[in-house]
Amino acid sequence: MNIETAGARLKKIRQERGLTLEDIQKKTKIHVNVLRAVEGDSLSDLSPIYLKSFIKIYCNYLGLDYKDYVGETNLTHKPILNATVGRDIGQRAQDKLAFVKDASVKLNAMKPSPKFKKVIISIALAVIFLFLMINLIKLISSKFKHQAGKAKIVLSRPTSKTATSTQIKMAKGITQGFTLGLFARDKSWISVKVDGKVVFHGVLARGRSESWSAKEKIELSLGDAGAVELQVNDQRFSNLGRRGQPLKNIIINKEGLKIS
Repeated sequence: MNIETAGARLKKIRQERGLTLEDIQKKTKIHVNVLRAVEGDSLSDLSPIYLKSFIKIYCNYLGLDYKDYVGETNLTHKPILNATVGRDIGQRAQDKLAFVKDASVKLNAMKPSPKFKKVIISIALAVIFLFLMINLIKLISSKFKHQAGKAKIVLSRPTSKTATSTQIKMAKGITQGFTLGLFARDKSWISVKVDGKVVFHGVLARGRSESWSAKEKIELSLGDAGAVELQVNDQRFSNLGRRGQPLKNIIINKEGLKIS
């Protein structure tokens, strides 16, 4: 049977059964515009493959043999042109292509511009430079503190010299004032008088050091002679006595160190 007259016969059968195009659309899910075009034989621009499929679905719903309406001829595939299916198939393909293009444009818009990249790189380099400078300053500060602490220890660290007499002369003559440095190897009671004025009278904790400067003399008393070490200017004195031995009236002046 000719495809051109199949639509009219389908329309007649549908109307005889009291069915509307909307009834057919709900059951077959074919758009009403397509059903109307099938019944009006106005789908000449649609590929025969899709046309045959629509007619087959329509016939199956009405309980008809679709071959009586489509025929046994081999339908060749034609390009999809402007068949109206609510939104035609060709339009759907165009919409998909437009969507892909639009997504591509949006993705390109999201990419940072070369100028923005330069700004980000500059900020990152500035942060790295600041981080390095902070750590460098910390390192230098730590070294200075270490050297200062080391110098302080050197000031009070003893030598192997031992006081072997009650009068020890200075290795170098002193023409002006002098400085006494005292380091506590262990906790010890200490009394210090500088040029006749008491400047320290109490316990010096283990590991602590103190220093005093005098013009004429320093009078020193120790609760534990073996627990402390002395340094007068650049000359050091250790082993002033045994551990636990108290020493009083140690005189330090320009001539040297005298233990009464």
